[in-house]
Amino acid sequence: MDSGRAEEAIAGLVARASAVVLVEGELGVGKTHLQERLRARYTAESRLVLSGRCAPFSGDLEPLLEAALSDPRLVPRQGDAVLGALAPRLPELADRLPAALPPLADPRADLARCFRALRALFSSKVPTILLLDDLQWSDSATRAFLRSLCARRSSALSVVLTYRPHGDSPRLTHLAGPGFPVETLSLGPLDESRATELAETLSGRSPLSPSLSRSLPSAEGLPYAISALVSEKIGRLPRAVSDVHAERLRLCGKDVRAMLRAAALCADGATEEELRTLSGLGRSAISVALTEAIETGILRETRPNRYGWHRELDRQAVHESTSPVLRRGLHRAAASLRPHDPVFTAHHLRRAGDTGQWLEYSRRHADLALNEGDWSTAVRLLRALLRHADLADPDRVHLATTLSRAAFDGLDCDQIVSTVREILSEVPLPPATRGELRNNLGILLLSQTGEHEDGYRELEKAADELKDSDPPLALKVMSSLAIPYTGHRHIDTHLGWLERLDGGLGQTCLPDPLTAATIQVNRLTTLMTIGAPEAWEAAEVVTGDTDDPHLARQRMRGCLNLTDCTSWLGHYAAAKRYLARGRTWSHQLGADYLSEQLRVAAALLNWLRGDWRDLRITAEALVDRYDSLPLVASECRLVAGALALEHGDHQAAVALLSEVSATRPRSAAAPPVGATAAALLARHHYHRGAKTAALRELDAALRVIHDTGIWVWASEIAPIAVELLHNAGHRDQIPELLSAMETGLEGKDAPAAMASLALGKAIDLDLGHGTPDDVLDRYDTALDSFTDVGRPYWIATTHVWRDRYLHTELRQDTDDLSIAVGIFGSLGATVSERRTQETLDTRKPRRRGRPSYGSTLSPRETEVAQLACAGRTNAQIATRLGLSIRTVEQHIAHAMRKTGATSRYELADPGEPAAG
Repeated sequence: MDSGRAEEAIAGLVARASAVVLVEGELGVGKTHLQERLRARYTAESRLVLSGRCAPFSGDLEPLLEAALSDPRLVPRQGDAVLGALAPRLPELADRLPAALPPLADPRADLARCFRALRALFSSKVPTILLLDDLQWSDSATRAFLRSLCARRSSALSVVLTYRPHGDSPRLTHLAGPGFPVETLSLGPLDESRATELAETLSGRSPLSPSLSRSLPSAEGLPYAISALVSEKIGRLPRAVSDVHAERLRLCGKDVRAMLRAAALCADGATEEELRTLSGLGRSAISVALTEAIETGILRETRPNRYGWHRELDRQAVHESTSPVLRRGLHRAAASLRPHDPVFTAHHLRRAGDTGQWLEYSRRHADLALNEGDWSTAVRLLRALLRHADLADPDRVHLATTLSRAAFDGLDCDQIVSTVREILSEVPLPPATRGELRNNLGILLLSQTGEHEDGYRELEKAADELKDSDPPLALKVMSSLAIPYTGHRHIDTHLGWLERLDGGLGQTCLPDPLTAATIQVNRLTTLMTIGAPEAWEAAEVVTGDTDDPHLARQRMRGCLNLTDCTSWLGHYAAAKRYLARGRTWSHQLGADYLSEQLRVAAALLNWLRGDWRDLRITAEALVDRYDSLPLVASECRLVAGALALEHGDHQAAVALLSEVSATRPRSAAAPPVGATAAALLARHHYHRGAKTAALRELDAALRVIHDTGIWVWASEIAPIAVELLHNAGHRDQIPELLSAMETGLEGKDAPAAMASLALGKAIDLDLGHGTPDDVLDRYDTALDSFTDVGRPYWIATTHVWRDRYLHTELRQDTDDLSIAVGIFGSLGATVSERRTQETLDTRKPRRRGRPSYGSTLSPRETEVAQLACAGRTNAQIATRLGLSIRTVEQHIAHAMRKTGATSRYELADPGEPAAG
């Protein structure tokens, strides 16, 4: 809890009875601030407030004597001679204490007499509260007195003790007497939202300035560090904060300090053997020192035999307080500690001051990493060179170009983006170099940061700068401009770039194999995105083998892109195949960014095809993991938000979906993600009575589809749009919507969108009073379509709509709701399942017992037989009807026996029983 909640908890305890409250918390969480607030609170309530603070190496009973002097209203009880034992220790109270007692020969007896005197001094009839801070530093006499006080307490006295919970913490709870409760409260660091709230309060500014917002995480949720950040206004933690942490570490023993100086070099943690090597301690000494550091809460075991810091502030404090000469020597020793970790080695060479060796080592190992396809290592080495090396402009441009190429597989591109932008604005460059840098910058902005407008403009500039200076690279840029997923332009614009690309390819412009592979993947991505049938044959190239890691990376990227494309199209078997091949490439290449994107693509695929087991947990974890990559995180937010809606967690769902909705200005989300999120929010708001908000979200979703002209992205939108437009009194817009979608899907291989269109048409006919035959035919078409695609959620939703029509309009009973309940339940769609079950429960109960059909097929057997004869597989029938495959097999067997059919395809007229 934070100090505010702790204060109220203590107030509640003290109001009910005299009590001892132990408040534990690490350095900086607000224990001293809590004591100050309690002092002010109880002084205002006219209580005696006695406060003291324990300090390292303080004398016997010193904090208690300090407390006795802290409130001038404390008047010693008259006539109690034992108070004279305190006269030599409290000369400030000489005029109020009896004459000093002579010292006793036995020091223990003398101390016991002091205990009795202190107890008498604190036993006022006036309500009194004793506040002692930093009890972990208390002397043994003070602790002994507190135990004695707990055993024989005054009914008017309450005690609040604060301490750090590591090492020799106070042990008082077992000494509490009846009616004298001892409570323990724990203060912890503030979470992100409370830390921000505190910073806003202290600064008087909401939202925080960009500088303060960036530096706030460095305070690690510690209130005093947040306060220092705000008051200093320097965008980083002031030296005073480090000094506070360094001071307590200086109290450690010599061996512990040596070990901590070694540990401070390794921000990612170190093994016991590494700490021994760097500190120069023997095996026995390092074990003892490490144990003490863990027990006092300075270090912790982050994983087996790897030890890291409990607080980064402590690590920084130790590192900064180490003398520069010693620190450079430690870094020089660390540079040889992990020969197989070039990033670690390069970092320590630089910090050791070996600049020449660092530059040579970093360049050489970055080149090796690039040749081996280890882009993550290359990015980190090159980024450090650009950030810290004093380079001439040509070297800086060369490194920035190399880095921006490698960054496509990194997970932290902010520094790279800012560096490339800085070079483009400040350094004179040849057109070919400028064009390549612009291209790389545009790709990073589009594919990682989600700045699609800026990214697309950079690519357009790059294409113009490269058309004469580097035609093959210009064609690659055009192929990137042709991809609709991140471009946010109308499909005609993207196809225009594709046409220019195709016109530029030929004998006069032959790209190198890698550039050609990149162009091929980009072109394929464009065609598959829009559901062009010719994409399928060309797609086989991305699954083929190659020994070239650079070509393999392009094929891996192709697999990722095709997984996303085919997922939105509704070709889930193909999406799974591309995903599996992409993962194989990932294991071989280790390309961080693409590997992480495959995890996101898998989550989207599983949501669309209805594999929801543990998916919300996975998606929410991915949201947290990729929060710094807005485009990647947007798909995770869509999946997590959609599932939160179905779990009834409306607050979380709205928060997640609103982050990526098409209504959000400058959203990083790709068009289908933003449009789908907006449609889901529209349905949610409408069902909760917020008609205006619903129509605003729906308008944004449809505007994305109209503006891009890509109707294959409307697979989640059309049925929602038809329902909401009709119920909101805008039915006149529905024919135009459905006609535009039908036109947009002509010649496209997009089964999910086609199924969605079929359901939209069925709902339109249903609500628009079409003829029963037409309405039911439309619903059956939608069911067939969703069954073929394999979309259980929409199969169940279609059953719900079909039941509504049959039951409400035609007054007929159906099994549609029962089927829908079963499908929703198997998905874990709690809200839809409950809503459908509630509707089913309102129906009149049917006659108990199962009717006997004899040699005639039951309605379910008839339904299964008709689907089997139509060529549906058992799995498809099971999905459509919400049955198990085993149950489908039994129904087919019964139908064949009753009709005398010798195969499932002879069940053409299942209504007639077998002759004879």
